[in-house]
Amino acid sequence: MTIGIDVGGTNIKGVLLKNNKIIKKIRIKTKSKSNKNLLTARIFECIEYLRQSKKGIKKIGIGIAGPVDFKNQRILNPPNLPGLKNIYLGKIIEKKFKIKTVIDNDVHCLVLAEAIMGAARGKKSVVGLALGTGVGGGIVIDGKIMHGRGGTAGEMGHITIRGDGRKCRCGSRGCLEAYVCEKGQEKTAEEILGRKMSSITLQRLAEKGNKKALKAWNVIGDNLGIGLANIVDTLNPEIIVIGGGLAWAGELLLKPAREAMKKNILSSLAKNTKVVRAKLGKFSGAIGAALL
Repeated sequence: MTIGIDVGGTNIKGVLLKNNKIIKKIRIKTKSKSNKNLLTARIFECIEYLRQSKKGIKKIGIGIAGPVDFKNQRILNPPNLPGLKNIYLGKIIEKKFKIKTVIDNDVHCLVLAEAIMGAARGKKSVVGLALGTGVGGGIVIDGKIMHGRGGTAGEMGHITIRGDGRKCRCGSRGCLEAYVCEKGQEKTAEEILGRKMSSITLQRLAEKGNKKALKAWNVIGDNLGIGLANIVDTLNPEIIVIGGGLAWAGELLLKPAREAMKKNILSSLAKNTKVVRAKLGKFSGAIGAALL
C-alpha cells in the first residue's frame, strides 16, 4: 500500500492505494499558504488519517503545486504555497512517519496517474497538460516520469505560440499559458463577448448555441492546438491527455484543438496523435503521487 498527497493552494487531497485501487481518501482545506508549520501540520493530518489502522504502507508520495528539485527532493519556490519554499518536505515526513517519501510536481503526478490508471492506460509515451490557474505539463515514458537534467521537464505552458502575443505572468509574451489558462480564457471571452466570464459560464452559453461563445471556444481551442502541434513535433507521443478546469468543456475545446494541431504538425505520420480529456477527476494528482 502507498499513500499519495496532493498539496494545493486551496485543498490538500490524499488517497491510500492498494493494487492501483483507492481504498481510502480525504480532502481538507489547506488553511494557510504561507505558514510552514500549519501547512506541514495539515499534510501530517492527511497522512495520519490514511495510515490509521493500516499496516504495510511502503511509501508516501507528495505532489506539490509548484517547481520541485526532484534530484535533491527539495521544493523550490511554489507561487501558491510560499510557506513551503526551499524546504526538504520529504525528509520532514520521513523523519516523522518512518516511511520512505518522494516528492514531485503535482502535474507530473496527474500525468503519471492518467498514464497508469486513466485515459492513457496502456500507452508507452504520454504527454499531459493541466489547464487551470496556470498551465502545467508532464511527460511519462514507459510508466516513468521524464524529469530532464534539472527536474523541470514538462513546462509546456511556456511554449511560445504567438511571437508578440499576450503578456504571460512569467514575464514573456505569447506563451501558451497566456491563452489557455483560466485568465487567458476569460480574456478571450472578453475580447469576443465583451465581458469576462468563467469557463463554466462560457461553456453553458456555447451549449445553448450562442455563436460568440462558440467562437470563443474555437479561438481557445485553436491556440491550444498550436501548442499541441509543437509538442507533437518535438516529442511525438502516442497520446496527449488534457486535464484541469478548462478540460471540463470537453469537445468544445478539444475538437478545434485537434483540428489546429493537425494543420500545424509537420509529419503526416503524427497527425493522428490522440488528444483526450483526463478521466481520473479531482484526486488524480493524489493518485499519481501514490504511484511515484
